[in-house]
Amino acid sequence: MKKITLFSVFLFVLSSCANKIPLNSFEQEVPKPAPNYSNMDHWAAHPDKSDYSDLKPKNLLNDTLSLDSVDVFFVYPTLYFDGLDWNADFNNKKSNKKIGHLALKNQASVFSGLAKIYSPYYRQMHFQGYMDNINGLKAFDFAYKDVENAFKYYLENFNNGNRIVLAGHSQGTHHLQKLLNDYILLNDSILKKIELCYFVGDVFIENFAVDGYPICESPTDLNCYLSWNSFSYGTSYPHKKSDFVSATNPITWRNNEAASLYNMHKGILFNNYKIIRGGNKLKQEKILSAKVDNGLLWVEIENFPLFRVYDKFLKGNYHALDYNLFWMNIRENFYLRMHKK
Repeated sequence: MKKITLFSVFLFVLSSCANKIPLNSFEQEVPKPAPNYSNMDHWAAHPDKSDYSDLKPKNLLNDTLSLDSVDVFFVYPTLYFDGLDWNADFNNKKSNKKIGHLALKNQASVFSGLAKIYSPYYRQMHFQGYMDNINGLKAFDFAYKDVENAFKYYLENFNNGNRIVLAGHSQGTHHLQKLLNDYILLNDSILKKIELCYFVGDVFIENFAVDGYPICESPTDLNCYLSWNSFSYGTSYPHKKSDFVSATNPITWRNNEAASLYNMHKGILFNNYKIIRGGNKLKQEKILSAKVDNGLLWVEIENFPLFRVYDKFLKGNYHALDYNLFWMNIRENFYLRMHKK
């Protein structure tokens, strides 16, 4: 498999800013074939196949952490920027390779070896859908049906009574929030199986706010959700503080505004799955501090010049790195929460 560095993720985000716009209205498009979730090829990640979510950092190959009977249902973020239709073709090999390299390797891999990972391919909404209140909403609902169908198929055919964790990023998080609100919370028998939700990178879209399910407040809470949107320290964001804006510090695992200490940060997923814990420029105790502020997660990084480049182009928006920056903290805390039961 081709190596990918953290800087590759930066470059991908920068190039994605110049995305194409769909040519027609949603109604004018011919719907693409739907996934058939009985077909293993229609799953981006599945315990019965080898995929990018299996890859752990090289220096964690001897990791002995393990959990019993835990499933993670993971929905990947928006990676459809350059098409001319409102919804992606889930069977596009080039797009699916991108999903593997950028979403499964950088995000879903945090659960590798700790849980069975299920991630369905779906006809995701074009990035431009977030800027179009008419076509975008229809394209989102179209994509959501795939996610819902995949989850139902998973429950009926793969779950086998295991504990369930929902995890996503960006558009994937929005689909999972809708799944929780519109389906899971209405079915008590399913709700009791859900032990934890990672609603990461939700970018404050109020329509997807979770209603009737609590945010986690401590490092060991279960039956709750975790959520954060990463920005450079001091960044402001054009949203109003309201009840729907909530955030978790993925280092302290609290939702108060206390900043984490640098020596609490466990490592960034970087450069072909190496966890940076020392070396010439990055020291464990001086890599990263995080602080919740008005629904944002402020991130302060020392002695890492590459982040100055990132700040210059994207004005401190670390959205694409919501998992990478806290990869080891997420992994260890996931084990802590799920192991205690």
